[in-house]
Amino acid sequence: MRVKLFAKFREIANADYIDIEASNIKELKEKLSAILKVNVQEIIVMINGKKLPEDEVLYDVKEAIAFPPTAGGC
Repeated sequence: MRVKLFAKFREIANADYIDIEASNIKELKEKLSAILKVNVQEIIVMINGKKLPEDEVLYDVKEAIAFPPTAGGC
């Protein structure tokens, strides 16, 4: 599947996306963690605009997005 990268993940990978094969969200996050060299807890993955459980099977998923936690304030 194609994983679009945002924020510091895009900078680390020096790419807008990475192609990765994974059977579920947990495996996808683990592979991203290894590639980007960041802690797995720092990765948020969304499929079709939704954050899904780690055991969610990625059946026929073609695209995901990955980004780090963000903080904001005034």
